[in-house]
Amino acid sequence: MSDATVIAAFAAARKSQSPLDHLPEDVPPGLERAFELQCGVTRELGWTQAGWKIGCTSERAQIALKATGPFPGTMFSHRVYTSGDHFPTIAENKRVAEPEVAFTMARPLPPRGTPYGLDEVMAAVAAVQVAIEVVHPRTPRGFGDAVPWFIVDGGLNEGIVLGEAKKPLTRDQYASLKGEVMWNGRAMQGGIGSNALGGGDLALAWLVNHLNGYGVGLKEGDIISTGVITEFFSAALGDVIEVDFEHLGKVTVRF
Repeated sequence: MSDATVIAAFAAARKSQSPLDHLPEDVPPGLERAFELQCGVTRELGWTQAGWKIGCTSERAQIALKATGPFPGTMFSHRVYTSGDHFPTIAENKRVAEPEVAFTMARPLPPRGTPYGLDEVMAAVAAVQVAIEVVHPRTPRGFGDAVPWFIVDGGLNEGIVLGEAKKPLTRDQYASLKGEVMWNGRAMQGGIGSNALGGGDLALAWLVNHLNGYGVGLKEGDIISTGVITEFFSAALGDVIEVDFEHLGKVTVRF
């Protein structure tokens, strides 16, 4: 089947908020083609991209999705919310809430022939904030499908809720920061920053250089969500999630 057919199928599912009845191909694409298809879906949608998310940066997430490593996904401007907002959704959606560290870029990091160093990447950051990424698969079997299809499906991003923007932390704080989660007033399992590829700063550098390998760069103002560091779970309509990260403060959302 042609790339155009795959792209059209996933773009239609995203627009309709209805999962695909069946996958457009019997065999999952390779990881490189999956990312190229993801970029094609973004172009087909025509939506303004707000930035990128990184999926499966934690061992817990990799085990849950049977992933061998992290992968990038797209985030769109009309699905970026601030703390306290009501997150629009429909009953059929999964609404997996993932507490994460997010960055906003002060300046672009364009693609180039050599990798970016960690200090160079962090010098381009404007702000850091606690975030709740909301994940929802649009594949027929949901989280039971193969990871390459999740990549095509925008990394499964449904939206993101951002806390107050803070000044970038010191390098040693990203790995050690503690995160706590409350679900309808009940404490869930927390975590530490190192759960996401060793820390949010390391995860951001991974994304920059991963995208660089495809000739893709970060833009000024891009929001980057670096992966879940605590327990994650599917929220129901009416649920309230509150996340509190050391050094970064709180973020809340109601579905």
